[in-house]
Amino acid sequence: MSSEESKKSHYVPFVGLLEDYVGRSPIDFYSWGHIDLGIGSFAILSLMITLYQYITDIPSTLGWCWIYLGVLIVAVLWELFENIILWRLGLKYENRKDTFLNAFFDIIFVMLGGGIMWLFKWVIVDLMEERFRWFYLTALIAFIVVLICYFIGFYITNENTKQARKEHAKLIS
Repeated sequence: MSSEESKKSHYVPFVGLLEDYVGRSPIDFYSWGHIDLGIGSFAILSLMITLYQYITDIPSTLGWCWIYLGVLIVAVLWELFENIILWRLGLKYENRKDTFLNAFFDIIFVMLGGGIMWLFKWVIVDLMEERFRWFYLTALIAFIVVLICYFIGFYITNENTKQARKEHAKLIS
């Protein structure tokens, strides 16, 4: 059996806590980055509505579902860019493409981030009837918190990888 076939038959956990599973497991530390992409995309795309209303004093006819659809388009375009362009340039993590399952879950995580922001918009703007500046402040805070989670996940993945290598070295010697 070739090494490529043995990699394919190798068990891949649902949550990739080791470097070897990043890009192959449905959930890895990059999942936090994809949630952040959804948060940022929704906040930036929502400027089309808020700036239009601010400039014209007329409510926008663009519905929020179109903003959410825009987040989906950003998610799909990012996955294509990540797994074609970045991979060909050799800038992809460990220079390997994502598995279909990982890419699918990455899109789900981007949509989750966008959905969280849509929920925040609904609570802050629609229910509490606050101005949009509070929504954008919340988006910035959410973006920073999730970014911190990304860095923590990166650290945990690297520490788990170091520990796994030490345990493997003990088994070999």
